Amino acid sequence: MAVDTDNLVVGSGGSVYVAAVGTTAPVDPAVTPSAPWIEVGLISEEGASFSYGQTSEEFKSWQRRNAVRRDVVSDEVTATFVLQEWKKSNFQFAFGGGSITNVSASVWRYNFPTGADDVAEKSLLLRWSDNGRNYQVCFDRGTVTEPVEVSLSRTALAQLPISFKALSSTTTDSTGVALLTDDASSGLGSGSEP
Repeated sequence: MAVDTDNLVVGSGGSVYVAAVGTTAPVDPAVTPSAPWIEVGLISEEGASFSYGQTSEEFKSWQRRNAVRRDVVSDEVTATFVLQEWKKSNFQFAFGGGSITNVSASVWRYNFPTGADDVAEKSLLLRWSDNGRNYQVCFDRGTVTEPVEVSLSRTALAQLPISFKALSSTTTDSTGVALLTDDASSGLGSGSEP
């Protein structure tokens, strides 16, 4: 197998967008998403990450010491990043809904969602570019799953850490997550690599 530094990817910058579940995702990772996709804005310098994993169940037999079969019982796909911008759409995304009311001409109130509220599902796009190559991971449906812990300090930005986990597609038994790229060297569509 040949070694090729063109196959290296550096996600030195990118963006995250959210929209209502069912919003059509862009089919070209080089084109900026339009409304109703909302860009969340600045992300901490650590950037964003996504992970994919499977949970399997093992079956053993009386006559064997090790497992004789393994079946996948679930998939888990997660995106994590830290929002730096405090704005209405980010609060409602991070905390799973809630409402904002105008108390007076210059004062607004954010009301956190209650246990009686439905869990706020969203679609999410994670996008980045490297040397003219563009990438997009699309979550058709998911929710923020970890507590959003905001630290207030004299020496650091107050940020909103996000852990977003995919939910199964509403129409098929799939994760509802896909990677798009126009990176020809990746071989995702070229069949150039066995």
